[in-house]
Amino acid sequence: MNIELNPKLIFSKMLYFVLFLLLVNICGVVTKLYFGQDSFRMLVLLFDFDTEVNIPTLYSSFSLVIASFLLFIIASSHRRADSIQYYWFGLAVIFLFLAVDEIASVHERISAPVRDILDTSGFLYYAWVIPYGIALTIFVAIYFKFLVRLPKNIMFLFVISGAMFVTGSIGFELLGGRHAEMYGENNFMFCLLYTCEELLEMLGIVIFIHALLLYIASELKLLTITIYEDPPKKLESKRRP
Repeated sequence: MNIELNPKLIFSKMLYFVLFLLLVNICGVVTKLYFGQDSFRMLVLLFDFDTEVNIPTLYSSFSLVIASFLLFIIASSHRRADSIQYYWFGLAVIFLFLAVDEIASVHERISAPVRDILDTSGFLYYAWVIPYGIALTIFVAIYFKFLVRLPKNIMFLFVISGAMFVTGSIGFELLGGRHAEMYGENNFMFCLLYTCEELLEMLGIVIFIHALLLYIASELKLLTITIYEDPPKKLESKRRP
């Protein structure tokens, strides 16, 4: 039994869902800032990008699990090829950790202890960016050769998705930390910063999943999952005269 997947269709559906989450988050932000959170409390709790364990959080965690699953598929298909399988397995483990981090807010839990130890402030107010930034630097150094060995279109999508994800998760977190320390978190600018942060993370994962599906479709031949770029054309039945 073959499961047929269309990367373009999956990409568009995920993009539409992210857009939906963005619009509802904006409604929740407006409600929270100008009408009081109690006015539409359920809307804010369910869809606010800055609230833990709600629909955007669950979606982000689930999309990271899907990326991890696809990476495990790719890694398994390379097990007889060469050592490149270990790079794919490493990515699968990293994305699985990111999924757990997203739902359990691991990075937020370590932020206060790191800030107390290092006495950080300003852009480093959310001090979790320090250990995660170091880990990111090590990751880039290890995976650079792997990246340049990928097909050009896949490499381009990997770079775009990674840049968007890191800009959101670390870049806007730095800006948000400085703003939160100076002006607090219950204001329009802070809401704008965390909305941009989460949006870029979501879009980065959407592009990354699209790149993985394209890689499976173009590079892997021995999978029971059939992935195609365009919907299959239905054959018209010919009637006998």
